[in-house]
Amino acid sequence: MNNQRGLSILIPLGMLGLAFVVGNVFSESDVRYSRTDAVFRHDGWADSASCGECHEQAEEFDQTGHAQTLLPATAPHSVQLLQMLEDSDIGQKQRVTIDAAGEQLLLARTTESGTTRAAVGWCVGSGTHARTWVSILPDSMGATDLLEYRWTWFRDGQDFAVTPGHPDVVPPTGAGCLGLQFDGPRAVRCFSCHATRLGTREDRVDEAHLVAGVRCQRCHGPRGEHVASGGEITNDSWRFEDREESVRRCGQCHRNAEEFTAEELRPNNTVLPRFQPVGLTQSSCYLLSELSCTSCHDPHKPLSAQDSLGDWQCVQCHSPEHNSQTLCAAGHSADCVRCHMPKVRQPDSPLKFTDHWIRIRKEAP
Repeated sequence: MNNQRGLSILIPLGMLGLAFVVGNVFSESDVRYSRTDAVFRHDGWADSASCGECHEQAEEFDQTGHAQTLLPATAPHSVQLLQMLEDSDIGQKQRVTIDAAGEQLLLARTTESGTTRAAVGWCVGSGTHARTWVSILPDSMGATDLLEYRWTWFRDGQDFAVTPGHPDVVPPTGAGCLGLQFDGPRAVRCFSCHATRLGTREDRVDEAHLVAGVRCQRCHGPRGEHVASGGEITNDSWRFEDREESVRRCGQCHRNAEEFTAEELRPNNTVLPRFQPVGLTQSSCYLLSELSCTSCHDPHKPLSAQDSLGDWQCVQCHSPEHNSQTLCAAGHSADCVRCHMPKVRQPDSPLKFTDHWIRIRKEAP
């Protein structure tokens, strides 16, 4: 067995928590509610599986990136990837091992100073671009911190590399040798955009009622009364008043433009493509038309089942058959996204995101 002189951290997976109490509780009959607030509600929820009994839109939803954006670390695909970490170049070089301990997965790293291990709690990310693992650590005040592990799996390359934002030099023992530690509010922000329900109970997440992944009720609101009544009780408060509200709903997790400074909202900012609603709302296609996120994306279907990269959306306003419309200056009538929405590599990261600030990008992607 490896030298055990280093700090050993054994983290129960049930120790998920919040650093603040959400005081506002919304009822299903409320005319309006915030989707972000709804994730903290205690009651009114239906079993997620019940949506598929009546709504055909739910049939493929489990395959979507939203549904897969948070998994228990013990989920089969997560376990498969973690086993790849152990065998990867970076895993071998940094002496990372993965072991099962009952219902937990223990990740350990061995250095000259000893072995540090932790129970891995969650796999974060849909896998469309990447997947990163986290654990929740109880702190001395009874609240919780987030430990983000320093190894991320990237789809491009099908391999592991250092998690973006993590330092090159780390301490030889303690949580710092496994990853970065963040405070309770940061943990709440991370989980609130990767879960349907957090189930807050004072300053902790009630893991027994946590619903991982962004599922139907995250956008449509808790639907316990609707299901219990056999569909007789309905509530349309989730519907958008206009397309701006529709885009802002997506932006609650994918970010909205007002969260950035004027200096950051510049066309050559390579970080912005990661936050699709931000770029979209700056583009002329959005400002001069009725374009919204759902013009191209059906949130109920996986990307593989929808034509979000086609030209049919573009030619509605840029058709060669209509002389009054603005046409491509290069004379092209197909493959619009290749020039107008290229994938842009993120700074210090293998990640690439499609630039939704629709235009001819003058900067190299």
